[in-house]
Amino acid sequence: MKDYFALPTNIKQIGSISDGMRIYMEDYVCTYLSQYAQAGGYDERLALLVGRYLLIDGQPVLFINGAIQGKHVEERDGLLHFSERTNAYVDSMIAEFFEGHEVVGWMQSQPGYGTFLNQQYAAYHFKEFPKISQVMFVIDPLENVNAFYTYNDDRSSLTETRGYFIYYERNTNMHEYMLTNKATETDYNPQPAAYVNPPKMEETAEEDFEVSPESIIRKRTEQRTVKRSVRENKRTLNLLVSMSAVLFVVCFVLGAGLVQSQNRIGDMETQVMHLNAAYRNLYAQLANPVFAQAVHVAAAQTPQTEAPALAPADDEEVTETVAPQEAEGLRTIDGIPVGPPLNVPSPAPPPVAPTAARYVPESYVIQPGDSLSAISLYFYGVDRVAEILALNGMDDADMIIAGRSILLP
Repeated sequence: MKDYFALPTNIKQIGSISDGMRIYMEDYVCTYLSQYAQAGGYDERLALLVGRYLLIDGQPVLFINGAIQGKHVEERDGLLHFSERTNAYVDSMIAEFFEGHEVVGWMQSQPGYGTFLNQQYAAYHFKEFPKISQVMFVIDPLENVNAFYTYNDDRSSLTETRGYFIYYERNTNMHEYMLTNKATETDYNPQPAAYVNPPKMEETAEEDFEVSPESIIRKRTEQRTVKRSVRENKRTLNLLVSMSAVLFVVCFVLGAGLVQSQNRIGDMETQVMHLNAAYRNLYAQLANPVFAQAVHVAAAQTPQTEAPALAPADDEEVTETVAPQEAEGLRTIDGIPVGPPLNVPSPAPPPVAPTAARYVPESYVIQPGDSLSAISLYFYGVDRVAEILALNGMDDADMIIAGRSILLP
């Protein structure tokens, strides 16, 4: 065994640490006590805490690195007490698993009562655990809360500590005890015992815990009634939670249906908005210089086809006579010159002036009513849509958005 303790480095703080004795509980011990208390259900359980109390740099420090089940406890007037058999069992466990350690306190589980300090148990602590280094550890396994109670400076009362430390190390002794004594095992079977007067605290105590036997019995009866009420309330709460879960699922399904319907309505609204935007873009194209210029260039490059001559009606007679003007190269109908002179070639249509070279910027911001074809014709005079698509990593020439910038080749 080592003759000294060094403060552990791998620790976790529970609560806030204030002045006074600092408590370090090993993780195996904390886990074992929690499991042991939970295994008792709605029944109280007791256990002993073993470890060492030291002064390190003038600071009182309590190391708890072992826990022993409170076997062979007795119930007296509604309170659990360690019996002589319990003490003998604890001494044997310390000799076997925790040699060199001592009892530094005890654990009391009180399901459904939180960390409230029972005054009868506080008086019991004053009588059975009088050392300043011995603490009381209260656990509520139902609410999953716990707290340490220590003596104040003048040992006149017990005070709840604001916090403590859980440290992690290779605790072989506690591990072996846990393997030998499962947390679910207990020989506790409440048996009526002869009444023993509850201990009276010393004259320096702030409160006198001496009470009559009738008041203790009445108090414990009330506590048992409260426990049964807590159990029934928890069953009712579980039922309500189950019903709430079912209602939640139903509401979720109905909500999902409403969301899907809302999504369909939203899609229809989006389509209507797109259709409206398309009509607005069509009207906007009339005033867009880029689109107008592109339409003009496209119209100029499209070959004109001569419209077919209208055939005369069946009841219409067209008399065509050759007048002397035909000798001069003029074509006449009923003596009236019509059309250009015969044998004279028709004048060619005026050539389309080539589009003046324009400055091509590196990028262009798409305006409402634009199209890639119009943009290409406006800047280049020819169709270079494929190059614009490739340069901008686009696949569809129709998928352009007003306000976005595109690169121009």
